[in-house]
Order: sequence, then C-alpha cells, then structure tokens
Amino acid sequence: MRGAALKLGQMLSIQDESLVPPPILAALDIVRQGADVMPRSQLNEVLDTELGPDWSTKLLSFDYEPLAAASIGQVHRAVMKNGMEVAIKIQYPGVADSIHSDIENVRRLLDYTNLIPKGLFLDRAMKETRNYVGGKLLELTLMELFVFCFMQTDPNWSNFLYEKEKRMINLIDFGAAREYPKSFVDDYLRMVMACANRDGDGVIQMSRRLGFLTGDESDVMLDAHVQAGFIVGIPFSKLGGYDFRTSNVTHNVTGLGATMLKHRLTPPPEESYSLHRKLSGSFLACIKLGAIVPCRELLLSIYQNHQFSESTLEAASVS
Repeated sequence: MRGAALKLGQMLSIQDESLVPPPILAALDIVRQGADVMPRSQLNEVLDTELGPDWSTKLLSFDYEPLAAASIGQVHRAVMKNGMEVAIKIQYPGVADSIHSDIENVRRLLDYTNLIPKGLFLDRAMKETRNYVGGKLLELTLMELFVFCFMQTDPNWSNFLYEKEKRMINLIDFGAAREYPKSFVDDYLRMVMACANRDGDGVIQMSRRLGFLTGDESDVMLDAHVQAGFIVGIPFSKLGGYDFRTSNVTHNVTGLGATMLKHRLTPPPEESYSLHRKLSGSFLACIKLGAIVPCRELLLSIYQNHQFSESTLEAASVS
C-alpha cells in the first residue's frame, strides 16, 4: 500500500474492534509501521529520470538505506559536494496517478467495515466538498475581474488554499497580479454574457470593441472565433449545476487555435494574455476536482449587480 490508501490505512489501523473487524485490523497494523521501500533498481531509475544520469557526481555520498518510507515517498540521507548534509525525498513512481483509485478502494473498505454510518453518505459528502470548493474558486475568479478589476493571474493550484474550518478559499502569491481598466472589464463582461447566450453578433461586436478583431476578418476566422467563444460560454449557458467532468472546455478551444492563428489579423489585446491564463487555470481546477458548479447563476449575479460606466453604456447602445 502506498499513496492515499496507505495514509488512510494508517489512520484506520488505530481503531478498535468495535469499528473495524479484527482480520482487517491485523492487516492494517502492518502499514502503520510505514511503506515498503523501493528496490535499488527502481530508486536509481527515479533519480536518473528526475536529476539526470549523472546525479551521483553532484554528491559526496548518498545513503541507499532510507531514513523513512511514508505514503508518497521515502527519505534518504546525502552529503553535498560542499559538505552540507541534506535529506532527499523521493516520490514513488506512479503514486500521483494512483490517488483517485486509492480513494475509491478505501471508500469500499469503509463501506465494508461499516466504519462510516450508512446515513452519512460518504460519496455525497465528498461531492459536496468538491462542488463547494470548485464553486468558490470560480466565484473568486469572476469577482477578481468584474468586481475588483484586479486579478492574481497565476493559476498555480498551490496558490489556492482551502481553509476547511471556515470553508474559505485563500488566494496567495500576488507576484503576477494586475489591474484591468474599467472600460475593458465592462466590455469583457458583455462579451462573456454574449458567449453564454450563444449570441454570435454580440460576441463579434464586443470582440471588435475589445480589440480581438479588426472588422476585416474572413468568415472562416469569424466563425472560429465565435465558436471558441461559445465553447468557453458552455458552463455559463444554462441554469443549474454544470458538471466540469462532462467536457474539457480549454482542450476544446485549443482545437480551434490553428484556424485562428492562421487567419488572425491582429494580436489579442494585451490584457487578455494574463486574464485567459487565469480563466483557463480556474476551469482546469474545476475539471480536476470533478466539481458541479452553478456557473450561470454566479455569472448572472455578477452581471445584474455590475455598475457599467456611462461611457461604455453609450458606446454599447451606439454599436
């Protein structure tokens, strides 16, 4: 056992026989002492892959006997060329990919042992958590752009910290943060609504105002541009929860990229590069979570409470 299964197995091993049957307790008692260590051949393969085949030349010494073996990796003592003693933590190969299957196996174990009461519905409890985190993450992204006009544009998942006790998303690392002009935010919100409503004329109109299009594009380019907008707007197109597991929005847009690159007459507006990186990261996080999020409700709440500037209102009515 390694990965999530080992971690939860260690937790289960300290329960008493009233919760976990004795045969399972006996098996789990073994894992409490730690994981099986990697054989030397596998260890060398991981080190060669991650650090290069000459990794040993960068060290004075490396102890092949691990100090400890845990759920996702093992720790080895080594000495650098300058004499500094270091600990090298080496992740088991394939452990990251096994997390989902490990959780499913442990869920079955919990069901079998009756450790989780029937009325708790473990699957549903885990799904409420995923949906809540995904919804809050996407809501935060929309608010950053359309309410604060200030966005942290690095969507690295480690920059989103979930505080379970307060059920709060904490956003960190503002090294790549930036402001967006009010006129850009107003028109971008109108474009997002046009994408969500599958309003092709609205998408083209706002895209020209924002600088995505010049007005002289070919029909092929216009069609590809509008279709890309419609794909991005899918999560926001219908009321109710959108299941991000049903399709990969960012992957589907990439399929139209070659056409748009070939027929594009002008580069996208400067503001869009960091913005689209953040939006893609938020979508991918929801996909990874397998979250079901009421995206349209979130967008409508933003749109209905948005204070459009007078200048953009007049320009929109003229257009």
